[in-house]
Amino acid sequence: MSIVLNCLPQNLDNPACNDFIANAPLTTWGPVLEHLQKTFNLPAGPWEKIPLGANALFGLGEQVIVKLVPPNWRRQGDKEILVAPLLEDKLSLQTPRLIASGEIDHWVFVISSRLQGTLLADIWPSLDIQQKQSIMMQTGQVLREIRSVRFDVDIAIKVDWPVYIRDLIDGCMARHQRRKMPEGLLTQVIPYIEAAGDFSMAGDLRFIHMDVHPWNLMAKQEQGLWKLSGLLDFGDAIVGNNDKLELLTPMIFMAQGNPLLLQALLEAYGEFDEVSSSTLQHQLTAYMLIRPDSDVTFCMQQVPSSGPRDTWEQVAVQMFPV
Repeated sequence: MSIVLNCLPQNLDNPACNDFIANAPLTTWGPVLEHLQKTFNLPAGPWEKIPLGANALFGLGEQVIVKLVPPNWRRQGDKEILVAPLLEDKLSLQTPRLIASGEIDHWVFVISSRLQGTLLADIWPSLDIQQKQSIMMQTGQVLREIRSVRFDVDIAIKVDWPVYIRDLIDGCMARHQRRKMPEGLLTQVIPYIEAAGDFSMAGDLRFIHMDVHPWNLMAKQEQGLWKLSGLLDFGDAIVGNNDKLELLTPMIFMAQGNPLLLQALLEAYGEFDEVSSSTLQHQLTAYMLIRPDSDVTFCMQQVPSSGPRDTWEQVAVQMFPV
């Protein structure tokens, strides 16, 4: 469905788009939301703007979420529309149910069910190590379930793995320069990646969410203990051939350099018993350097420093103490 209201801005560059999404008041979005509410017979009630993620996100009571994706990042909206039905009722966690989708003023709209619970990011810093270990084990199990999701062989999000990895390697330096990576580390990036050997060795095709972290996970308390309850946001999903790219995000943003949490994740996930610690550290760091849209400096800030970080070998030991 394509709707034209002439309410949403067109031809914005990325900075202007980010500014509009972050700062436009709810009243600016009102005509679009009200039109969707009426068109799709959504529940009555006021809208709220949810300040999460790069896209415009709105809640309608406890039942409905609307995501508006600008043309700049259309692929993210298209992936949400494709993946939501693919994952529905396939995991031990709840995932959003797709209610409706289409275009409005050339922006992609995705209307889905609102998951109940608390955003894991809101409670993660306050949890004790036992609670975190339990959640990391649950995360590892969920990643195994994601790995096993079935899909059509010609699914639109499937990548040509060798070409995909080559393009990521070729494009990573420009991104690191743009994000002001320290010069000493910047000059080591390509030699370090090359020294990792065939770190992206292809295996069987599997679904890769790519962005499993505390801002995309929901949790609920059961008998005084927190447990994962939901998984959100499929805008970065691919079908590819190596799951180290999947493990990378929870390792950085949830384990945060704690070997007990890394061990809990890996034990629940399996797969890497025959890989040495030093090899796995090198491969994971190489993936961190080429991951799409990754801000490596920000990633490094998630892990407390325990020594110098003048080389990627030093960084790898601190980031991934497996």
